[in-house]
Amino acid sequence: MDNRYFDSVIKEMQPFFDENGFESCECGGFKNGKKAVKVEYSEERQMYLLLLADVDENGSVGEFTEAEAWLFDDSQNAKDAESVGIDFTETLRENMGIKAKRVNQNIDLPTANKDGVYNIAAFTKKALDTFPQYKDTYKEYVAKYGNFLYLNFYGTYIVPAIKTTLSENTKKSVKKVSDLVSDAYVSGDKETVNLVVACLAAACYKDENITNIVNDMFADNTHFKSAVNSFALVLDRKKKIKEVLVK
Repeated sequence: MDNRYFDSVIKEMQPFFDENGFESCECGGFKNGKKAVKVEYSEERQMYLLLLADVDENGSVGEFTEAEAWLFDDSQNAKDAESVGIDFTETLRENMGIKAKRVNQNIDLPTANKDGVYNIAAFTKKALDTFPQYKDTYKEYVAKYGNFLYLNFYGTYIVPAIKTTLSENTKKSVKKVSDLVSDAYVSGDKETVNLVVACLAAACYKDENITNIVNDMFADNTHFKSAVNSFALVLDRKKKIKEVLVK
């Protein structure tokens, strides 16, 4: 993939740079009196990287370290690149202890498709009904990024919620997760089925206890169980997906 959206990422960060005295520097990025910032695209990982370094009193730039990474492949566009810039700006703001002015936006919760198609929106509605503590988080997330980057949202919030719920290992907790994913796997479109499998595989990743619970949960659905186990095994080879879904 070429790096044609790099300017879109930087454009979204530029107002923050201007407000806080960042200027282009010989390091290939931007710096002010405290921090140096570089944005790079990793072809190998298919991710945009935010790299930060401290600047000493003499203006010398220290060693850069990775502060944030964002999955970005050929399926994404300039609008997604803007979301990368928003996220990187937020990370930089938090790193520097600078509070943002809060912007109020009216964001609707996702709804089921009126045509009966079980898509990402329909599954997300059910996920938020299952874990209602994330309804406001969803609204803030969409307001922040301007669109719903669902893999990042699920990896940050829903996968850990599934993992925590399954770890309780009670009849009620297992049913809660089973009710969430079973219909989506059977009735969902391809994108939704892939998301369901990926979320469960991420919850199981390198966790024998959760893996056993999931295997027992789908003892009578060998196809679903096999899909989850297979995806869990290849997460190490799908590093860009693992970094998004496994926290």
